[in-house]
Amino acid sequence: MQAQGASIVGYLDDFLLVGSFHEVQEFMWLLHEFVTFLGFEVNPDKCEGPSQVLEFLGVELSTTEGVCTARISEDRMLVVQAKVEEVRRLGALGGPQVPRAKLESLLGLLAFCGQVVYGLSLYTRFAHALLSQCKARFLHLNDKVVQDLKVICTVMRLYNGRRVRLDRLEVKWEWFSTDASTGVGMGAVLDKRWFAVTWAWLRSQPQEDFFPFNPNNPKSEDIGYLELFTLYWALVLWGKHLEGKSVVVHIDNKCVIGQLQRWWGPSEYIPLLRQLFLVCVQHDIRLLPTYIASKDNVYADLLSRGQISAFRRRCREDRHHSVWIEDRDDWMLLPNLWRALDVQFGPFTVDCCVSQHGANSFCRVGWTKEDDARVMDFRGHNCWGNLPFSGFLEIIQNFLRCKRQQQRGTAGTFLVPVWEGDPGYELVKSLPEVFKVVRRWPARSTLFTAPSPQGGGRTYWGDTRWATMVVRCPPHPVEWTDSVLTGVTWSRGFLAMMLPATDDVLAWWVVFMVTDRKVKPSTAKKYTSGVRALHLQLGLVWVPVRERWAVHSALQGCGRRWDTPSKQTMPIGFEELLQMAVVVDPNSFLEIVVFAAMLTAFFFFFRKDNVSVEKADAWNPRGHLVRADMSFPVLEEGARQVDIRVRHSKTIQAGERYHTVRAVEVPGSPICVVRALWRIGQLPNLGPDGPLFCTEDAKGRLKPLTHSVFVAVFRKLAARAGLDPAAYTGHSFRRGGATAAFRLQVQDALIQAHGDWASECYKLYCDMDAAQQLILPSAMASGAAAATRAFEGRA
Repeated sequence: MQAQGASIVGYLDDFLLVGSFHEVQEFMWLLHEFVTFLGFEVNPDKCEGPSQVLEFLGVELSTTEGVCTARISEDRMLVVQAKVEEVRRLGALGGPQVPRAKLESLLGLLAFCGQVVYGLSLYTRFAHALLSQCKARFLHLNDKVVQDLKVICTVMRLYNGRRVRLDRLEVKWEWFSTDASTGVGMGAVLDKRWFAVTWAWLRSQPQEDFFPFNPNNPKSEDIGYLELFTLYWALVLWGKHLEGKSVVVHIDNKCVIGQLQRWWGPSEYIPLLRQLFLVCVQHDIRLLPTYIASKDNVYADLLSRGQISAFRRRCREDRHHSVWIEDRDDWMLLPNLWRALDVQFGPFTVDCCVSQHGANSFCRVGWTKEDDARVMDFRGHNCWGNLPFSGFLEIIQNFLRCKRQQQRGTAGTFLVPVWEGDPGYELVKSLPEVFKVVRRWPARSTLFTAPSPQGGGRTYWGDTRWATMVVRCPPHPVEWTDSVLTGVTWSRGFLAMMLPATDDVLAWWVVFMVTDRKVKPSTAKKYTSGVRALHLQLGLVWVPVRERWAVHSALQGCGRRWDTPSKQTMPIGFEELLQMAVVVDPNSFLEIVVFAAMLTAFFFFFRKDNVSVEKADAWNPRGHLVRADMSFPVLEEGARQVDIRVRHSKTIQAGERYHTVRAVEVPGSPICVVRALWRIGQLPNLGPDGPLFCTEDAKGRLKPLTHSVFVAVFRKLAARAGLDPAAYTGHSFRRGGATAAFRLQVQDALIQAHGDWASECYKLYCDMDAAQQLILPSAMASGAAAATRAFEGRA
């Protein structure tokens, strides 16, 4: 689903689709078809939407009024409020009156609500600490837990519902880093702003309970606590400059980063975390803590150690030289060059490749590495892309797939490095009908900026080492020529660079070939054998087409688009069997075995797969017919019969049951299946688990009868008997047996049961001759004549 561009969330058997009205309708249909294909039933009463307001996993989701909101429903809020009041009432009785199970139940419910209510976990930490310290069945609530219970419902009401702007929240990327040292002090840098504070000076100021080095809180001297306090101090100083933004802050302590991401930590840290949280709420700041190695956190480290002179000297040095940037996903085209493109081809609706926090995005909407432009839906977008070179080919392929699905309104402008031989560049160059070159820059051009690891915002990265160009795909329909398909796009060398081929790519290729009747669906299926050969030659794993659901569905859909009529085979009847029985060579072991298999397929309504195998080494005694599956009981009248037990077939694929079919002896007839199978059963050197029908190889060794041998010998006998071998296939016996039984006026239910048909498609196999076709018209004519005579008699 994600490969098709769907925004889908799955949790066990619950799925949420997000998109426009028509997109979610289409993807819901696709999901329903896929789940049904896997054999599961879908309850329509449990399917909801499309809707702008719905509940998923107990969370109320809404996209009304231009914002996305996730909130706890009012019913669940009332449940939380009732449980909190009950625990508070029991705690007010004095002594250990609160059952442990009730407090655990309340905390579990609050943990769920904390996924939606921002910062709620800060008000449950003391209760968790109480549970870990006291193992009794009944608990006494301490003052900290009581105070949290008093405000927890207010906090839920205040912060319930995370509102997410549909466009990108502005990111403050100018370098922001903090650091603390246990012996000296703390320091931080925000672009050109900085501070350095010693612990000695801080102790001389009026103290708060959450300040470090509090004698009542031994944990306040830990380095993690000092790092958190440094960030708190920085946000208090600079919060007004960061209002309404997502703020990237670099910290060299991974434990602190985890506490900020989850708003959770040791109980001694909770008062400080709450103050930090309140500052973020006051200035509408979303922290994006990012790890930085201590050796790279140069500026903040110097400030925390009080080395102000060294800090100033390092700042002067860094202003005089460029900095090599390792994060290649964060390259950004110079703003003046991008604006010229935006004026000519914009406005662009999405920047399809931006850094982790979107700092290098020119557009309001940007796709990060987590969004993954290789699977996102480009349809309807006028996109800009300074693509990461490692994923360049896959992103261009996804864009072309979306462009083919929606030609009008889908456009793209991409910055492309001129790398001869690179598959991404070769693909763009091979599609001049799609991509027009609109800008060219030679090697050693000034094009990019990138953030400085030492601070100071973005800086000049350096001249490019290769030529670069910008290509444009217009928003109106464009065409792919056949020469592209056969000459470049799917050539052997280029396809080898794309292997192993995914289901999505193969399905796209099949649809591409069949569109506008370029290639027949049957031919397209044969072309996949070439892809299989490439996989095997390169030592790659190849998944058969029949096991690829997307490719199989694409071939089926192409067949319907092509309107290919299904070709029905001619049925074999008693007359044809008698004609071939006369010409069977009695000295040919092969012809005797194959004719016995033909009689078995006819009288037992068997498919070709029941009496033969696709390949000799594919024979499996657990699924195919063995000699032990055949028995010869005697009827009361003395005539013999043969019973065959079928353990695996098209309708018995998991061995869930046996299907037993019978045939009765026809004394003196050359087409008696009982006598033919009796003769086959007398072959020596085959145990009860040996194949029922087998042939000899060149060395006289027995091997299972294969499809190709069965059909070849059958057609040879048909030609020898004067029949047209091209008119018959291995399926003619099953069709012919059902037709013969129908003409003998056997009941439909018996025909269906004998052939083990799961549906009523067997009726298509029953051909009526001219005499049978006249039965109903003759009856209608007789009825009309009788009615006429009665009418004339009354007149």
